[in-house]
Amino acid sequence: MSVSINGPVTVMALVTIAEDEPMALAEYLRVTGPLLDGVGACITNRFVINEMVVGAAPAQSILMVRYPNRAAVDRVFDSPEYKSIIPMRDRAFLTYKISIVTE
Repeated sequence: MSVSINGPVTVMALVTIAEDEPMALAEYLRVTGPLLDGVGACITNRFVINEMVVGAAPAQSILMVRYPNRAAVDRVFDSPEYKSIIPMRDRAFLTYKISIVTE
């Protein structure tokens, strides 16, 4: 299934924060906040995984981020600013998985 190029896109982030790296997380958020704002994206939902019924937990938290279109997703993740903080991202999160989802 392909994603609509022109319509809104929802990204699901499965993340587990590295509790021992608060400075890395702060730097990651300092850079990514303006990137999301710049393309008109916003976090629409946050969920904490409290209990698993079957299987292992995929992450600590789930964030749903709404982008205005697929190109906006690429502008964030392909930007020089985002690429420059990948080492911080890798320190800030134990789990970091990004997927585009459909409703």
